[in-house]
Amino acid sequence: MVFQYQALNKQGNNVSDFIEAASEMAARQKLRSQGLYVVRIARHEIDDAGKDGKKGRLSKLYADAANYLSLKFSTKLVGIFSRQLSTLLGAGMPLITALSDIIEQIDNQNFKRIIVDVKEKIEEGSSFSNALLRHRNIFTDMYINMIRVGENLGSLDQVIERLAAMEEKKNILKGKVQAALWYPSFMIFFAMAVVIFLMVKIIPSLSRMFTDMGRSLPVPTQIVMAISSFLSTFWYLLVIIVIAVVYYLRQYVKTPAGREKLDGLKLRAPLFSNLYRKLVVLRFTQNLGILLNNRVDILKSFEIVKKIVSNTIIERKIEEAAKRIKEGSNVSSALTKSEFLPKMVLGMIAAGEASDRLDDMLQNIGNVYETELDLTISSLTSMIEPIIIVVMGISIGTIVVSVLLPIFEMNLLVQ
Repeated sequence: MVFQYQALNKQGNNVSDFIEAASEMAARQKLRSQGLYVVRIARHEIDDAGKDGKKGRLSKLYADAANYLSLKFSTKLVGIFSRQLSTLLGAGMPLITALSDIIEQIDNQNFKRIIVDVKEKIEEGSSFSNALLRHRNIFTDMYINMIRVGENLGSLDQVIERLAAMEEKKNILKGKVQAALWYPSFMIFFAMAVVIFLMVKIIPSLSRMFTDMGRSLPVPTQIVMAISSFLSTFWYLLVIIVIAVVYYLRQYVKTPAGREKLDGLKLRAPLFSNLYRKLVVLRFTQNLGILLNNRVDILKSFEIVKKIVSNTIIERKIEEAAKRIKEGSNVSSALTKSEFLPKMVLGMIAAGEASDRLDDMLQNIGNVYETELDLTISSLTSMIEPIIIVVMGISIGTIVVSVLLPIFEMNLLVQ
């Protein structure tokens, strides 16, 4: 059982956490042995429904935001959890004991509650894979299916070790893509902030000066002044429009038609489509290779990988390939007709299939594309930076020139 407690330590500071024990008395004794004075302790129950009760709307929004952030951090902890679990199981430790040791080391309370719930379900007689099924928002279908295969084959420690390596690679790749996009995003935000500051704070004061002079202004200056006047006067309207557009797009993307259009745009977008297509190939080949290597059925593997690529257009093509395989076609022929993999990749798949080493070949392709993805990210970043600087320079330069034009005209009249 798991208990949530509030206690005082030797320094008199409040401590709140979870503790596992056979009973409340055993939990109190365990806490006393740690030098803690128990103020309050109660059995902790996992709320599967995730109900918010009678909380107010603001409280609900706050709770949803907190849960969302906690969920994001929890998914990143799956790799660390898998590495710790594979090490302990490899050392011959029973699964329940290994989970108990790991629970004591987890700092994230949300993830800790999930692992505690998994352990309790195993103690009640559930299998490890079925216990993980209760938390599919944290553990993917691929993760759960590989655990199930490991349980059936009696090689759970080896499977979890592979899963740990897979999760670590996934987090590293995600970090690289985010790092590549962070600098361009910062530059775009900074450029927009500078332009808005000039248009809202600097241009209005200069506009009044030019108006008082009573002279006709150059067309570029009139355009910049008109935009500045609109932003200064109706800025709230612009904010409302931006919020409305963002809200509409978010809702539209949630619809099947909207998601398909967005996925199609990802495959065609200038500059980014090459990176995205390589990412799709990497996800497909690497994950399919890992699943086949762990003796997951080929059709089940296709079904799992279809969800991992996260693109409705590619998902449909993978589903079509799976149907051809079910009808008796070999893997390379089925994928060739689906037309979403490069010819080189299809040739390597055909070679792997002919030598009866398809799983190894798919993982090798994944490794090749992992290296290619690193190079593509580096080249894309180096290409985007000068484009952003040029656009930023043109925008600010246009504003500066529009301000200087009337001043130059006045100097010519004085001379």
